[in-house]
Amino acid sequence: MRSIRDVKRNTDMPQATDDGSLKDEMGALAAKYADKSESELMSALMQNVAAAKNDGSFSAEQLESFVGFVSPSLDEQSREKLTQLVKMIKEG
Repeated sequence: MRSIRDVKRNTDMPQATDDGSLKDEMGALAAKYADKSESELMSALMQNVAAAKNDGSFSAEQLESFVGFVSPSLDEQSREKLTQLVKMIKEG
């Protein structure tokens, strides 16, 4: 199974440094998307998922990991929207 890091060469998402600095990577992602609206964020997620599905690198496990990572920082309404979006992704 390919890693999400393998997909990065096809996206504009920042990569972790060679020392595995996931914290730096997530900070860069947060800064990149900080000023985006909810619809822009959803659109970016859907585009990245579509690209991963097209090149065969999509992983439901990685999607669940992402949800687990971001959920604690969301309010209840946003968590529900994310849950519905994930359901759409998995069904589509």
